[in-house]
Amino acid sequence: MKLTVVVDNLCCKSGLLAEWGYCAHLQSESGEILLDTGGPGHVLEHNLRCLNLSVSALKAIVLSHSHYDHVSGILDLVYRAKEAVVYAGDGIQTERRGDADAKRRNGGFDIRTLPKHCLVKDYETVLADVYAFTVPKNERNPHFVCCRNLWEVDGQGSIVPDGFEDDLSMAVLTENGWSLLLGCAHAGLPNILERAKTLFGIEEFDTIVGGTHLCSVSPEHYDEWLDKLSQYKVCRWRPNHCTSFKAASALAARFTDVDWAGCGTVLEL
Repeated sequence: MKLTVVVDNLCCKSGLLAEWGYCAHLQSESGEILLDTGGPGHVLEHNLRCLNLSVSALKAIVLSHSHYDHVSGILDLVYRAKEAVVYAGDGIQTERRGDADAKRRNGGFDIRTLPKHCLVKDYETVLADVYAFTVPKNERNPHFVCCRNLWEVDGQGSIVPDGFEDDLSMAVLTENGWSLLLGCAHAGLPNILERAKTLFGIEEFDTIVGGTHLCSVSPEHYDEWLDKLSQYKVCRWRPNHCTSFKAASALAARFTDVDWAGCGTVLEL
């Protein structure tokens, strides 16, 4: 399988545009998948053209969560990618808020309004050897969930800390083994690794690529997080988006093969 990073905060190839957002394109023998659809800057279309990637062939669009920096391009795509089923975690329809005062509308998108959709409550097979999965709340260590200044509006209209019920990740199996594709890892990076290990019987991860949300971890807590992550065998770390340079540098200092996966990065999984 070939993974191409289409949208990220940084570019690794000339001619592309960067924004605070994320999108990755996965090409497999069974079809093509888009993970997330970029942010409100709408650089998605420009980068798709520069990378010679067509949306008409998409079999699926997977939304990792409802924040605008991951779903803003969905309406630009869904009616052109007529065969694509849109996958998202149940709860993506919940209104999200951002900032310390919780006044900024930050997400919430009801995929049930789309022609083809699938709400993922546990895990779903997207294509052969490609799975979308959630981390149940009772399997999340709250210590490794970062929710600072991220909120949701509950059923009574109250603003409460975001529970990230809709957070979705992808596991893919290739001849090189298992890889994980992340959006923002709001369920907690160690929690996601543990869930994937248990759900799919994974003993070693070939590649972990995507946003890790380590940007919300204070540097004084890096060692604790890295100690936890070192319990999992990972051949290649390819963080981006919401990871932060400081956290990526800490990953690179601890692990052997770490590199930023910006726009234009192509990985053979």
